[in-house]
This record gives sequence, C-alpha cells and structure tokens, in this order.
Amino acid sequence: MIKVEFLGPIQKEPMEFDITNLKELAPLLQEDDSLKEWLQNSAVAVNDTLTQSLDVELKDGDKISLLPPVCGGWVMLSLYDGALNVSEILKQWYEEQAQSNYGAYIPFVGTVREEGGIDGLSFDIYEPILEKWFKEWEQKAKQRGAIVKMAHSKGDVLLHQSSYISAVFSPKRRVALELIDEFVEDFKASAPIWKYDIIDGKRVYAKDRSTAIVGSGILGN
Repeated sequence: MIKVEFLGPIQKEPMEFDITNLKELAPLLQEDDSLKEWLQNSAVAVNDTLTQSLDVELKDGDKISLLPPVCGGWVMLSLYDGALNVSEILKQWYEEQAQSNYGAYIPFVGTVREEGGIDGLSFDIYEPILEKWFKEWEQKAKQRGAIVKMAHSKGDVLLHQSSYISAVFSPKRRVALELIDEFVEDFKASAPIWKYDIIDGKRVYAKDRSTAIVGSGILGN
C-alpha cells in the first residue's frame, strides 16, 4: 500500500491506496471535494523528494506528501520553538566565523508586523524537505566561496517578535549581497513552512500571502 499524507493547513488524516504511480492517484484524490482546491496548488513529494511527474513509479511502503503553498532552520540551520532571540543568534554566528577570514557578514531578520488585526503568526515546518532544500543552498554558497546560515521559529510568534533570521558570510561583499537576496527570495518561494495568522487565539491559514511551490498542481489536472 502507498501512504498519502497531507501537510500544513490541509488538515486531513493520512490515506492509503493500492496504486503504482501518481497518475492513478490523481483521480482518486479528486473524488474528495475537500481536497479539490488543494490539489490545484499543492506540490507533491515521494519519499520526501519533490516531483513534477505523474509517471513516477511507486512501490509498496512508499510515502507521498502533499505540500500546500508556503510562506516562505542543524549548526547552519536551526529551528526554535517560539520567537527567536535575535541578538543571541547573530552574536553566536559572528563568533563562530570570527576567525574564518570572511570579509562580509550580511544578516537578514524577519519580524512579525501588525496587519489585519492579527495578534501574531504561527508556523508549521516539514523538516525533511526543508533540510534538503537548505543543503542545496549550502552547496550553491560553497561554489561561490561563501556560507549561509538560517534560523526559523516553530509555533507561535507574537507581534514585533522575530521568526526568521538568515545570514551570508563571504570573502567578497558583492557575493554576500547577491546571495542574501537570492536566498531570502527562494526561501519565501520554496521552503516548506506554513504560516498562520493568530486572531483571537485561533490559527488561520494565511492563504492569500502564501506561494505555491514550483511544480504544484500536478494531481489536480
């Protein structure tokens, strides 16, 4: 049997099917009215590897994950429960690389701002794919003589607290400036992190401010 799990705000219990590829799975899921909208904009991973092909062959025991649009951290990648201690994390990163002869250290800090009457934000993270995504970025940075670091919150983060920090260390200023911009933009588009507004003590999926992962929707067509 093939197990199908539904991540983030889809909030549906896992299902099992006797199928051999994703093409067989699509019509089965489309029969469920509660999934139709999600199928149009959710990415698909087989055994924690994203795919854009319906022809992927499946075998007994495989796991399929549906990843809805994301909001877009391991010493380089750290995850924390609740708000981040910005000064402590940045100080730690700086001290770790103080003797590494990097000429540029450029951090980016994301803070929860007041909008739409929210009390804060809450985050769910799918760690296996986040780790793979980050390792790919480590290799990209290494090819340019740099390193990247990232920290992110899990759970609730209130107004004016920080949920996201990233940084680039590089021998060259221009490389660091370019990489931090590319890294943050790709994080927003590709990292499997789901954002919810906290309103009156309840979590509400921030659908209008989320981005579909590249390759999303293959099971909804």
